[in-house]
Amino acid sequence: MQTLQHIPVWVFALFIGLVALGLRQTRTRQIARKRLLRVNVALTVVTLVGVVQLWRHTPWLSMALVAWATSCLLASWLLGQGAAPAGAHYNPDTRRLNVPGSWLPLALFMALFACKFAVGMLTATSPETLRSLQAAIGISALYGLLSGILNARSWRLLKLKPIV
Repeated sequence: MQTLQHIPVWVFALFIGLVALGLRQTRTRQIARKRLLRVNVALTVVTLVGVVQLWRHTPWLSMALVAWATSCLLASWLLGQGAAPAGAHYNPDTRRLNVPGSWLPLALFMALFACKFAVGMLTATSPETLRSLQAAIGISALYGLLSGILNARSWRLLKLKPIV
């Protein structure tokens, strides 16, 4: 309980915001292509900044960045090759994507939040556990993987051809 008292209020607000954002994505919606990318870009930047902040003063920063980039790009490419979700289409008249609801974004948001929260807790309570090349590569690769999965879903949606 003592540990929970030291967690900043903004962390709880962020959690609630991510849950709300994820729940909105469980419903079918019409969105512009640019809006589809905003969340992906934001979360990709958050994971990249997390990697840099964790290992910027260590000899493992370059390996952490390579692990992050490799897993992000590999997941994006491999998972982005599939078809768009059933029911998804692009309407050229409205210039919007019809995106079916999915629980995947909420699951990814929660996984990313849990990872960042766990790393934050370790940084505060047991920083020596993060002082290794294995931790730098593993955590960075996990951040990249989560970003890559989210990016792949958007990539599949962006490849949709207009319905004629």
